[in-house]
Amino acid sequence: MVSVGVKQMKVIHWVMRSGSGMERVANDLSMGERSAGILSATLDCNNPEEIPAGLGADIHVIHTSLPLQVNQKKVKNIWVIHATPEGALHNSLIHGNPFPHGATDYWMLNMHLLKECDAAVSFWPRQQAIWQSLMDKGHTVYCIPMGIDLDFWKPVQSAGRFAGSPSLMFAENCYYYKWPLDLFIAYPWVIEEFPFAKLHAFYIPLDQHRWWFPLVNRNGVSYRSYINGGTLSQEALRNAFSSVDYYLNLVKYGDFNHICLEAKASGCKVISYEGNPYADYWVTEGDQRRIARQLIEIFKKEVEPRKTDPVLGIDQMVNGMIEVYDKISK
Repeated sequence: MVSVGVKQMKVIHWVMRSGSGMERVANDLSMGERSAGILSATLDCNNPEEIPAGLGADIHVIHTSLPLQVNQKKVKNIWVIHATPEGALHNSLIHGNPFPHGATDYWMLNMHLLKECDAAVSFWPRQQAIWQSLMDKGHTVYCIPMGIDLDFWKPVQSAGRFAGSPSLMFAENCYYYKWPLDLFIAYPWVIEEFPFAKLHAFYIPLDQHRWWFPLVNRNGVSYRSYINGGTLSQEALRNAFSSVDYYLNLVKYGDFNHICLEAKASGCKVISYEGNPYADYWVTEGDQRRIARQLIEIFKKEVEPRKTDPVLGIDQMVNGMIEVYDKISK
């Protein structure tokens, strides 16, 4: 139940408009809060034209960064930590020259906001434990469930099965902690056993093709795959999940993510590294030869699917955030 005090609040979610899972989570939260009777909106933290609409909010929810026009010390703010601790540090290290500062240094942005925020939020118990170990004394990193729009993300009639026996899909954002390097290395050994398998890899950024394509051309992956830099609309993505046999969600440390929940809710079998509670099958992160063997065992039906956690709806994610709003407002 939403408290009267929270219902009277104006909540602004600040996020970069990128089409990423981060933006979709922010939009889902704001949509769910409006459905619960809260005055809530999502604004682009990098668009000067949108920033004035967020001034004067009671609670500022920071998904990307807080605009400089908002005085952080005088507002209630919640830091929603989307990137993994390892990914945040890695990105800052590789982008260290020219020397970044402020929001361009994501690791130091985390260090700053963990000190200055009224509360922080993570969707992952593993990550929450790490961030809490870095949090100021007396401050809390809350772990709330991630939810998606289950009215939209559900099995649909396929517009046409994707090629391959089996047909495999990859569509992760190409950061190092979820990029397809291990998959591209392991796949040649998979197709030795399954020569009619087809990998459908989307969202391989154009500015990374100069590295990925020499690899997949030399090891033969490109001859058993459809690899491209395109992204899919939400409708096309849902259709894809209903048109392939497996979605490959190889995120480091077995963390789940937004697209994993979408795939699972849409009825697609999900393969991840060990630890993802929503995945139907686990493979062991590390030696790519072992990953290939484990994929072959899955495709041969030699492995029973796991009992998975249920995918939750937006309302349960919103309820978790509302509890945090209540706590920092007292």
